Amino acid sequence: MPPRTAPKAYQILAKTHQVTIFLTVPQTATIAFLKDEALSALTSRVATEDDSFPHVQSTSDFELARAVKEKEKTRSGVTYEALESNKAVRGLLTNWEVLYFQFRDEGNLMPVEVTQPSLLDDEEEEPPVNKGKRKALSE
Repeated sequence: MPPRTAPKAYQILAKTHQVTIFLTVPQTATIAFLKDEALSALTSRVATEDDSFPHVQSTSDFELARAVKEKEKTRSGVTYEALESNKAVRGLLTNWEVLYFQFRDEGNLMPVEVTQPSLLDDEEEEPPVNKGKRKALSE
C-alpha cells in the first residue's frame, strides 16, 4: 500500500468558552491567516449573539495558542503557548489540531477559558457500576 499523502488543506479547531470554530486552511497559510479566518467567525452575526466571550474587533485582540502538557511530577495540567503570526501552518500544526483563543485585556493575555461539554445528556445518569460476581435477578 502506498504511503498516505499529506492533505493539501488542514482542518483546524479553535476553541474558546463553549464555542468551537472549524477552520479549513491550506498548508502554506500562516498563523496570521488563521487569525483572520478566526476573526471573521468571531465577528459573525451568530457569534456576536453569544455574550459568553469577549468581543473582538481585530486580530490584535487575541492570540491563537496550543496546549502544552506539563510533564513535571509536581505540576499536572496544561499550559498554553501563543503561536507566532509569521509562522507557516506546515510543520507547526497537524491536521485536526485544536487551538485555543487567548484574548487580550488592556494588552495583557488573559488565561484560556474552555468548557468541555459533557458526553452524557443532562437527564442521562451514569449507570451504576457493579463490581464482583453477578447475582441472579430477583423476580
